[in-house]
Amino acid sequence: MKFRLYQILHIAAIALLVMALIGNVAFFIGADGSTSVLDNFKYAMPDGSSSSSVVALGVVLIVAAVVNAFALLVSLFSNFALLKRCLILSMLVLAGYYILLLVYSFILIDESAVDMCKGMFFPLAVLAANALAFVMTRREEARIVAKALGFRLRD
Repeated sequence: MKFRLYQILHIAAIALLVMALIGNVAFFIGADGSTSVLDNFKYAMPDGSSSSSVVALGVVLIVAAVVNAFALLVSLFSNFALLKRCLILSMLVLAGYYILLLVYSFILIDESAVDMCKGMFFPLAVLAANALAFVMTRREEARIVAKALGFRLRD
């Protein structure tokens, strides 16, 4: 079985989303030096308590990973129309993740400095990989259509 580059991008996107799920997103450093940690599933406050009100961030990443896994499965059958729709859905879900992250950050910032972790940038890399896979999928579809139009039964 021959893997195409856009299928390898789907595998890399799933791996990056799993890494984003297990990593921290941001540290909020207060004026007194206290540090709060924002994870995709919980917000740990400086006093040791935690809140799971940010679980929506993790759920959105899980949905994006499932959509990318489904896109990988669809790409094995060369269903380009459904594959492009899956990629668009994944990109919209990841854009929603950043909008949700921005809302939570503005709610939680409360006169503190924000130190971003590398886990915040993994979904951005997945967004770029999905855009690149979308372009490659369109090129592959155009190549197959051009190849089919060059074959005529009358010749």
